[in-house]
Amino acid sequence: MDPLSFRRVLWAKFLAYGLGFLILLSIPFQFWYLFSGETLSGWDTPGHIVLAKEFAKLVPSGSVTGWSEVWFGGFPIFYFYPPFYYLIVYCIHILFSVSVESAFSISIFFTIILLFFAIYSFSKQFLWSLYPNYIRILFGFSAVLFYFNYAGDGLQGTSLVGIVEGTVISSFAHSLVFLALVSLDKYRKIHQSSQLVIFVGITSIIFYSHLLSSIFYSLILLLYFVEYRSFVRQNIKRFCLAAFVIFFLILPVVYNYIRFSEYTSGVFYGHSYPPLLSILGKDVYDSAMKASTNGENLTLAYIIELFSSGRWLSLVAVIIFVFNFRNFYTSIRSKFITTVLMIFLWFSLDSSFGYIFPNIKIHNYRAFDCFFIAFSILFPYSLRYITGKGKLPLFPFIYFALIIQFFLFLSFNPSKYQDYVSPLWQNARTKEELALYQSLTKRLKLLPKNALIQPEIIKSKAMFGTPHFWLPLLYNAGVRNNLGLTVESSYYSTLVFNWQEFGFGHTFRWGTDVDWRDQLLSLGIGKVDSGYYLDFLFRSGVTHMIGFSPEYKNYLNVHAKRLEIVAVEHPFVIVKILSNPNLKWIKPIGLIHSELLNSNSEYGYRDFLKTSNFLQMHVANLGYHTKFLRITKTQLNDIESIRPFLSSVILVTKENGLGEVSWIQGLNKKNISASLVRESDLPLVTDSISTQNISVLLNQASQVTYIHQVGTESQSYFRERRSSSGELMLDDTAREFFISEGKNKRQEKPDVLMPSFGGKLYLLGMVISFLLLLGGLVFTKTPYFSFSKTKW
Repeated sequence: MDPLSFRRVLWAKFLAYGLGFLILLSIPFQFWYLFSGETLSGWDTPGHIVLAKEFAKLVPSGSVTGWSEVWFGGFPIFYFYPPFYYLIVYCIHILFSVSVESAFSISIFFTIILLFFAIYSFSKQFLWSLYPNYIRILFGFSAVLFYFNYAGDGLQGTSLVGIVEGTVISSFAHSLVFLALVSLDKYRKIHQSSQLVIFVGITSIIFYSHLLSSIFYSLILLLYFVEYRSFVRQNIKRFCLAAFVIFFLILPVVYNYIRFSEYTSGVFYGHSYPPLLSILGKDVYDSAMKASTNGENLTLAYIIELFSSGRWLSLVAVIIFVFNFRNFYTSIRSKFITTVLMIFLWFSLDSSFGYIFPNIKIHNYRAFDCFFIAFSILFPYSLRYITGKGKLPLFPFIYFALIIQFFLFLSFNPSKYQDYVSPLWQNARTKEELALYQSLTKRLKLLPKNALIQPEIIKSKAMFGTPHFWLPLLYNAGVRNNLGLTVESSYYSTLVFNWQEFGFGHTFRWGTDVDWRDQLLSLGIGKVDSGYYLDFLFRSGVTHMIGFSPEYKNYLNVHAKRLEIVAVEHPFVIVKILSNPNLKWIKPIGLIHSELLNSNSEYGYRDFLKTSNFLQMHVANLGYHTKFLRITKTQLNDIESIRPFLSSVILVTKENGLGEVSWIQGLNKKNISASLVRESDLPLVTDSISTQNISVLLNQASQVTYIHQVGTESQSYFRERRSSSGELMLDDTAREFFISEGKNKRQEKPDVLMPSFGGKLYLLGMVISFLLLLGGLVFTKTPYFSFSKTKW
């Protein structure tokens, strides 16, 4: 190399390493508040902190699954939402002797660093491995900052604005996805077996971290194996062994999902913010919209803001990608990541997959995050294309682009962009709001110990808007929350969603594709709200409601006879729910499906809830109040033991078969009041034989005097819970109904047991997965254990 070229390279290295050092140094300065030890602002964030606290209670017992009283009136915890991330929070909490809140904040900083490293490592491995280190830094850091500077809708869960809103766990899982691909590709290139060990460990941890990211990861792996299918065929035995080890390690996750997923609401959101506006920056569009309200031309204001803000670089990225798409797809290096980009762009625009496979919810907005990471990785690659073959000097061009992104990164505040005055929860509140929060906490602490509260939830980023605001408030006040986290939602929230249509439709709804509202409304009496929603809450064991909106207060006025005001802390009003004096109480009614008689098939959890809630509308319209209980095969074989607790039995059928009619007649001969109801008649307001049968049955049941007694505190039904002193049956509100063994001991407090063995296996699987990853990393750095030439 001649002296002039040497000096140029030396200066290029100095400038590249210097800029890279400044970028790394800026990260802790940008996120200083994560080390303040204070609670963070955010949509999901406060709820995740409560989850971390609950996890910290479980780990000392050697289990990571259990029961929590803080949401949905008592609900299983970590059966449905993999808790590996909370294990990291717990370890930080223990190792550094900091509060759980502080540990969670530190874990967010760790996730940001990990995400930075993952994007850089993937870019280096797949696109820039042949370039000198200083060029790799420019390319890799450019990809990272392009992703970090995203200014779209935060609730899409993308980049730093998503992390601010609380989607840190999915970001953590996405970083692991790209690191796993790096290990897999290293194994493909250098055949170092320790890389395959790392791949197995990271893959297992992904499944223990975030289920939706696991689904995305499985699809990306499929694309990788198709792209490099000859390599897979050559190493099929090793991959089969790796797949077996992974499956064995993640078996607790798979088992819990298959066995218990019916108890969750199946949250499904089909909406995502327009991708192009998200890439170019929603902040630019918001500024242009604000200017247009002042009389300026929207398009002109948008163009001016796009260039003045520096986000014109995003427009350049889109244009280059569009005109070089063929080159990206045909290039050996970029074909795989381009395929990933297109697949997840499709998923972000089309929700068909989620409808075809209803148990696998592909959230459009989360798919967009995977797309945008891929797009960010390809951004510097696109700059390389327009500088190729001597068109433009590469180093100055990419260096200039990185400087622009660095200034954008320094000036962009994700918290303020998401309308939070401060990233710290307390600093984001006024003195008046904080005083109100404290007063409200004191009021709630005065409620009975086992009070179950139904909070009014408004979809707003105001202090009292998010559902995750209420969870820590009620948690700290020591009262039970009837709702909970959208991240691990009970199917009960689906029932609430449908019953709120009666006078309470202004509130925030959990996303769900289960919608019976029109059918329930059609069964109502005229257009009058007869308190159906309050009846449902009362059956659920809810004791109090709290809210503050004008709609809420109007609802209180409409139902003043059913609601007793117990506390007022302006603008909040806490009320106690009273029973409906217009409804006559009768004993619970047992519900059996004909499939149980014909094919020994148990009445499905969700099918039972749908049928029983339609039946409740008919019962309420006829002037009665009762509970419907699902009768299982075991209980049917010993029906005499539960007979004293039932007023009657209803057999739900599809066809009114002769065998079903004779079975009903057999029960009647045993003096068990029973009737046949056709499933298709329930959602209809008709004078059918089924509705006539219900009326006759209720009339017979009402002849027996029944005094309703307040039983044990309401708990969600979960098949893993067992009572040594009786039966726990499923009722029509997804709660458990306790029947004691002694026939004269109604509603004795049950002695409930929850098996802990599964939770211990869950913890063991997480620990082994982490140790496997750690071992792979150690072996990679130790030549003796590299196994690069070892035959399996």
